Amino acid sequence: MTKSLIGSVIAWVILSSFGNAAADELSQSPYGLSDGNEELLLSGLKNLSSHELDSALIDLKQLTERRPDFRLAQLVYADILSAQAQGAPLSSSGSHNDKQKIDGLISEAKVRLLMEMEKPSIDMLPADMLKMSENQKYAVVVDTRLSRLFLFKNHDGVPVLVKDFYASYGRGGVGKEKRGDLKTPLGVYFITGRLEDKNLPSRYGSGALPLNYPNVWDERLGRTGNGIWLHGSPVETYSRPPKASEGCISLTNPDFIELDQKIDFKDTPVLVGHNIRWIKKQDWLAQRERFNSLIERWAADWESLEHSRYIQNYATNYHDGKRDLKQFSNYKKRVNRSKKFIDVDVDNLSLYRYPDNPDLVVATFRQDYKSSNLQGKSIKRQYWTFENDRWRIAYEGLPSVGKP
Repeated sequence: MTKSLIGSVIAWVILSSFGNAAADELSQSPYGLSDGNEELLLSGLKNLSSHELDSALIDLKQLTERRPDFRLAQLVYADILSAQAQGAPLSSSGSHNDKQKIDGLISEAKVRLLMEMEKPSIDMLPADMLKMSENQKYAVVVDTRLSRLFLFKNHDGVPVLVKDFYASYGRGGVGKEKRGDLKTPLGVYFITGRLEDKNLPSRYGSGALPLNYPNVWDERLGRTGNGIWLHGSPVETYSRPPKASEGCISLTNPDFIELDQKIDFKDTPVLVGHNIRWIKKQDWLAQRERFNSLIERWAADWESLEHSRYIQNYATNYHDGKRDLKQFSNYKKRVNRSKKFIDVDVDNLSLYRYPDNPDLVVATFRQDYKSSNLQGKSIKRQYWTFENDRWRIAYEGLPSVGKP
């Protein structure tokens, strides 16, 4: 590779960030790519890192003709042509605003390459997807470090990865705490509805799926803000830099449309973490059974009518928005004392752990409660924390739907 070509944007990205070994690591996705656009981009980068300049230009020319709004592809293609002509690469000139835009595109190239180099094998599953419920057809996992959204389908209770998409997140980074910090929240959230593109400003692209931020746990921790959505990209561009939104998760418009057509627009779980941990399928199956037993034990302890046995399932910092642990314990002792029997059936159970807080698990299920003097059905959500060498409930109540 000539000195001038080394000066081009993406050559610099590959050689300085990944080394020439990147050419050996870049491989075709086993899960399928978005209409072949990312496949062409990665093929061009692979050829570039292998010094196969003509092949790289063919790939990138085809991509820019197919998607004129793919800014990263346009930058790479134009910069290589500039360097090839022995002129100064585009990355070395321009205004401050132009440099910021180019830096954003360089970041996009880096995370796209990083994803290809760290793509999990087909037999790996996210460790924090503990259990999908029967009525959850799909689940979403977002890894902000990789700027990647993974879509899983529920196959007889086992999540199967069917697609992954490049995704942008908040300009302020991750770990949202307050309104206006431009950060994307980390945790377990649920899609609460759908907003059509015709009812939205153009910056949201092809539509939006609101998430239930702030949920009850966020509110408990004093976190503020709202309007955290999963949505498309501004209509004038194909993709955005990794950190580009005001806190939302943003896909390209074709990818958002594809995702939106697959998933249910209500109650689909969305796990957002900065560094998703993957484990082998057999380890995931064993883990699912262990966590499933938590709910079974809690129900059995409640049915026993032994208050001391039942209340030990609750954490010292328990609070349901109305009662702390002492108040809740006194209330339950008084109520259960009047029962001759209690029967609790649990179904449609889902269990998800916070990716960046492994000591916090969210359980959601349908509860069928019967006792000697009362019966009823309800949807219950619990937040379990790890306290004194065992899992205990820190909150239980109805699912929150977040704020518009």
